Amino acid sequence: PFNGAIERGGESSLERNWRRRDWYLFLRDMELGWEQSRAIAQEFGTAVPPPWNLWWSDMPISFAPTVIKALVASTVKDGEVRLHGAAREWSPKEHIDDIGLPAPSTGTWPRWTEVHSHGILKSALMTLGVEHHHDGEDVVIPTHWEGLVEGLGLERHGNAFRVANEAGPHIDDRVSRIREATEVIAQDVGRREELGGRRAVVRMRAETAARQEGLGIQETDEVGMAAAEKIEDPGPDDLSALRAAYSLLDEHGVERSLWLTRRLSGLRWEDSAPCRVGSRMGRPEKAGTREMKPMVHALYPIAENGGPQRLLGLAAGKGVIRVQMGLRVCDKCGQETPHLRCHNRLVPSEAVECGGATQRKKIRGANRYTRRLGQYTSVPLEEIIEVKRRSLGLERIPVRIKAVKGLISVAQTPEPIEKGILRAKHGVSVFRDGTSRYDMSDVPLTHFRPSEIGTPWNVLFDLGYKHDIFGDELSSDEQLLELLPQDFVPSISAKGPLLAICGFVDDLLVRFYGMDAFYEAGDERDLIGHLAIGLAPHTSGGVLCRIIGWTTASAGYAHPLFHAAKRRNCDGDEDSLMMLLDGLLNFSMSILPAGRGGLMDAPLVLSTRINPKEIDKEALNVDCSWTYTRAFYEATISRPHPNEIEKLVDLAGDRIGSIGEVRGYGWTHDSGKLDAGPVNSSYKTLKTMKDKMLAQLALGQRLRAVSAQRVASQVIESHFLPDLRGNLMAFT
Repeated sequence: PFNGAIERGGESSLERNWRRRDWYLFLRDMELGWEQSRAIAQEFGTAVPPPWNLWWSDMPISFAPTVIKALVASTVKDGEVRLHGAAREWSPKEHIDDIGLPAPSTGTWPRWTEVHSHGILKSALMTLGVEHHHDGEDVVIPTHWEGLVEGLGLERHGNAFRVANEAGPHIDDRVSRIREATEVIAQDVGRREELGGRRAVVRMRAETAARQEGLGIQETDEVGMAAAEKIEDPGPDDLSALRAAYSLLDEHGVERSLWLTRRLSGLRWEDSAPCRVGSRMGRPEKAGTREMKPMVHALYPIAENGGPQRLLGLAAGKGVIRVQMGLRVCDKCGQETPHLRCHNRLVPSEAVECGGATQRKKIRGANRYTRRLGQYTSVPLEEIIEVKRRSLGLERIPVRIKAVKGLISVAQTPEPIEKGILRAKHGVSVFRDGTSRYDMSDVPLTHFRPSEIGTPWNVLFDLGYKHDIFGDELSSDEQLLELLPQDFVPSISAKGPLLAICGFVDDLLVRFYGMDAFYEAGDERDLIGHLAIGLAPHTSGGVLCRIIGWTTASAGYAHPLFHAAKRRNCDGDEDSLMMLLDGLLNFSMSILPAGRGGLMDAPLVLSTRINPKEIDKEALNVDCSWTYTRAFYEATISRPHPNEIEKLVDLAGDRIGSIGEVRGYGWTHDSGKLDAGPVNSSYKTLKTMKDKMLAQLALGQRLRAVSAQRVASQVIESHFLPDLRGNLMAFT
């Protein structure tokens, strides 16, 4: 639209693009009525839009006369269409054997019609996606019925409808030609079956004779095939008619009643559901603490001295224990110790340790190929625990501190035992690399509203979100913002564990390192703006991120570039989140397992800034379009390969080298609130596998894109039988 740019001497390309976007958004959000939509379709040759474009290609063409008859007998009042007596014979439990139509040429009606349960009229309305309800013996269509009337060749006449274009001749001709095509194909199938039977007899005789002559398996097969091929295939009587029959049935299988609608209406109609995609859930959503099995507080070995629960206090009660650890030598007192700081007492009667720095003791015969350097040594654990309690300023040691039986790193040097004590104090578990983590399913996010993440707009303003996507200064919780590439929105269920980790880190800084507390977080609001590390379990590189809010979903929301930087493609993966200071203070390569894969799932490196040029190219296929052109929509009708029309779409990969590679991502349709819908999927809420399987099959029966029979078959073949075989091999 004209905005005065010409009088001002023109406008920049950026201003023009923003103006075009705003114009498209304005048009998209307009609520048009039927008459307006009809006029636009006539003027510009566009297709009838939803909600008036029904699922015509799903309804059998034989249902159309019944619907037309009911509409002609209906009345219009207060904008509603009343189909008189349409629900008189309907019952939710009744099965209708004779629906009043001969069986289709395919033998059965499409399963989604459920015509034997609802009858032709109600089945047609349900199949087309027409909103309706029962009112006594009548069926009422409250709104958007104009597309149904137009598509069936009717027109409104006062408070009723009349026929504008006769559908009967079209339907009769179409059904007749379909039956003829079916017969032509059936005759050819019978011909080929008869030919195959004669060839099978000849082949069997030839192979029997070949075996009697002592020929091998391969030679016998060749003799049989040669004998069968001597019976020539004369082919169909009319090849062109056969090809036309297959073409007609293929076309009808795709279009069904859409073919009729295009002939009865003067408007353009395109398939409202040209393709449906059926999919199965890869894994349920997850948000939970990453823990070792069993849970551990301290990466400190106590062998079998801690009992089945590996309790540090139980082991300390034995006084001196003997465990395998790497020996070190104190720089201060010269004595041996397995710790990074010498635990030996300079004055035996005083509960004060030496505390000197230590160096790894050289072991004769050890080299870089040595798997582990530990030796069995006696450790006065009870005395060590008492010294640590005093140095940490604790009145008592937590009762349940869970340690490990042994260390599996190369040096077999334990982490400072003080860390395990403080973790137990705060209820924090530790992973094998010394960090504490929280796992969440990956979900991509590019835009959000402050109200959706529970963070006030003024807080986000201070974090750098100065303007919304339209360039207006941020001043409301309902303005739409573009997510910065390294900002993160974790699940609210992570609140407790992350606050506990922050409390542990603060205690560690004050009691162990003698520094000031850093986080001082009392609730989840205090974590806003703090940095964290995202890490995928199959990688060794963490990515820096910033917490800006919370979601009630069991997932972590982040920019597609952030997920891709973790080497993820958001296909249901789950990754871990750790507070930055926890990773910096407590991660240590010296305690990583020495075995194969020991360096995986550990933040060996940390990416502080995402560079789109260096991430997985798959993430650069993200669609950044604000709108799609008419050329794009027209091109999709022929279902081309995506590579053929990628230039019609604004992809992130096309923006490399400009600010657009990380900012200015667009979207075409608002998806509603981030956490709208159920908090957890039924796969998690249903208790038994039987309940889950029955629910899955029930859903498959409702969805037109899914075959319940195929679902059951896949479950049996992919899960039940392999599991059964594995159990039989394991327990027999």
